[in-house]
Amino acid sequence: MRKWILGFTLCIAALSGGEFLFLERLETAKNGDFIVLEANKTITLLAVRSIKNQKLILEEISAPSQALKKRTGSWADWIQSQAPGHTSWSMMEIDLNDKQIIECYSFSRASWISQQDNLLATLLNLPLTPIQTEQRRKIGPVPQEGEPDHRKIWNPPLIVSGEKLESALFDVFEALWPQDGTELSGKKVSLYFDQQKHSPLPYWIQVESSHATASVRAIDSGKNLPTIFRTLPRRIPEFIAAPIKTKEGIRLSLKSPKYYKEFELFAIDVTSKEKEIHPITRSLTSGQGEILNIDISNEELEQVLQPDHKYTWLVVPTGHSESYTESHKPFLWTPH
Repeated sequence: MRKWILGFTLCIAALSGGEFLFLERLETAKNGDFIVLEANKTITLLAVRSIKNQKLILEEISAPSQALKKRTGSWADWIQSQAPGHTSWSMMEIDLNDKQIIECYSFSRASWISQQDNLLATLLNLPLTPIQTEQRRKIGPVPQEGEPDHRKIWNPPLIVSGEKLESALFDVFEALWPQDGTELSGKKVSLYFDQQKHSPLPYWIQVESSHATASVRAIDSGKNLPTIFRTLPRRIPEFIAAPIKTKEGIRLSLKSPKYYKEFELFAIDVTSKEKEIHPITRSLTSGQGEILNIDISNEELEQVLQPDHKYTWLVVPTGHSESYTESHKPFLWTPH
């Protein structure tokens, strides 16, 4: 259950189009907006940490409901006390254009973790459609055939800063989960969003099947939630092979996170006493996923490098000078 609580949130963050208006909702979000969800005896706090340049960073903290029964003070107090009782604490970045998770770091494990599985891929691309008022869940027994239906529309509780707001109104969306062999396969999913936009995230998530109905409910929400982690840690690119000489020049192979789009490349002359650093200006980057190839032409190399000198390569993601990487084994430059 906990696994798809976060997944539904990612779906909301990543989708856009005439039917949803999710991006429009997120544009009103501010750093520190949060919601607290409960399902299957687990509490999950989700907070917006950054939204800019079509990138969304969410912080997630989960804990067993039992561990938080004696919690005192606010959610801010809980976080600033390092969330006692939590079982997981992570941040993830979502590319809203590509509808993909591009980074996820677990503070509780002190490591980067993979979230690229089939379940999340489905969530990030799940189409949602609005539920019309006459089709929504109502309060009370179904009237007998031929009698008018005067029942009130059911809305979930709306809790903001620990206070239940009366007469709250919601917009509701639904989707049919694809037949993918998971526990959600073929089930109908409904999501309830507060019309007053106290939170850009849903206050109620319901999953229905022919046998049972399960729900995820918001038990609180609010704004200006502090964090003890100011940034999402970034991985450093890695050389995954020795430089390869080709007919056209030299090819370097890297494994690099997708959020690095451009690179600066330097050749370090380890033969000279001063270890001179030479910028390489004309290079082409290609590849797939996180595997990249950087090709440097013979023309460029002959202009910059000295024959029979040894060099290492230095790669710096543009705008991220702290994430540089240097090849370990020098290579000997011998022109063609």
